Amino acid sequence: MTRYIKVFSWPSNIEVMLRTVVKERPILTVCCGDSPFGDVRLDKENVSCFFPPDVMGDMSELPFDDDAFGCVFCDPPWDASYKKKCADYCKEALRVAPVCYLMAPWVWGSSAAPLTDCWVRQQPGINNVVVISRYERLRDKEAP
Repeated sequence: MTRYIKVFSWPSNIEVMLRTVVKERPILTVCCGDSPFGDVRLDKENVSCFFPPDVMGDMSELPFDDDAFGCVFCDPPWDASYKKKCADYCKEALRVAPVCYLMAPWVWGSSAAPLTDCWVRQQPGINNVVVISRYERLRDKEAP
């Protein structure tokens, strides 16, 4: 099913925007890179000099119990080859939390976890769209 949703632009400072918008706690940040955002930070590699990940692991095989977090946030590589990996991330993230966020130039579609909010980066000039999308897992009685 195709649908159109209202999108909001975020301010220039992504860390401020995330701290304002992401209300669920605790936060697991996946593909954390050099960002300090999140209560627990996971990445496949340690690429940071200042904020190493708390846990080493893969975005599509999260080493946590079901419902261990309030939400999961992911800023994966923005390479088209990661689309399948991002779909796997969304399914896995919604196992460990009822809400997941994906910051990427694409969105995910699932009847089990509808897109509930969306923000887009707008910069001067013509540039690639980067979207932060929020998905919320349906409760068992709501599932299709």
